[in-house]
Formats: sequence, C-alpha cells, structure tokens
Amino acid sequence: MKATKRAFPTELLKARPQDYLLGAVLVCASVLWLVSPTVAGRGAASSARLFHRGEALAELSLDRPARRVFSFETGGLTVEVVPGRGIRVLEANCPAKVCVHAGWADKPGETIACLPNGFLVEIEGEDREYDAVVN
Repeated sequence: MKATKRAFPTELLKARPQDYLLGAVLVCASVLWLVSPTVAGRGAASSARLFHRGEALAELSLDRPARRVFSFETGGLTVEVVPGRGIRVLEANCPAKVCVHAGWADKPGETIACLPNGFLVEIEGEDREYDAVVN
C-alpha cells in the first residue's frame, strides 16, 4: 500500500488583518509592561541616612551636592552625593571595597553597606519597594 502525502493548506500561512492587529496589541502591551515600573513605580528619594554600628551619623539631602569624609577606629571612607544620580561610597579603606563597587543608590529602600567599617547608607523616601515580606 502506497502512503499518500497530504498537502498542507497554504491559506493557513497567509497573514490576515487580525494577525497584524494581534501583533500590534502584543507589542504595545509589552512596551507598557516594561515602562510602567519606572514611570509609575516608586516615589522620589528625598534623603540618605548614614549609620555607624547602628547609631545615626548624618542625614544628607539627595537634592544638594555633598561630600563627607568619615574616620573610624577601623579606617575611613568618603561618601558623595550628586543630585540626579544619588549617593555612593567614593573611597573606602576596606579590603574588598564592596561598598565602593555597589555604585549609586537613589531609590527609596536601597542600601549600601561597608561591613568592615560598620557603616550603612539607607535611602529614605515616600515609597519603598521590597523584594519579599516574611512573617
């Protein structure tokens, strides 16, 4: 018995106007999904609180440029604020310099920590975004 090969209907391969409409809707939805967290997401950061071993050292406004040098018994570090960019640890004497490599922090809830010096920068603002909430 000879096997017959069925022909594939070519009309299924042709694009219809509904296909273009569906594609346009999917592209628009994707763009809105990508843009919405940055546009309507969190409130603006207003200040950064600086701590050393749990005690508050200073509160810096993120609207004004500033550079502060801190010296501790374990060493020191330099913090820089640039309006529009945020706050960062510019220099530190810790071995791994994780705090320096953390870069700029500008969103409410973000932190920069220098564990060898016991130093913490926490951004304050209207809204905070959490990764997870644990009871």
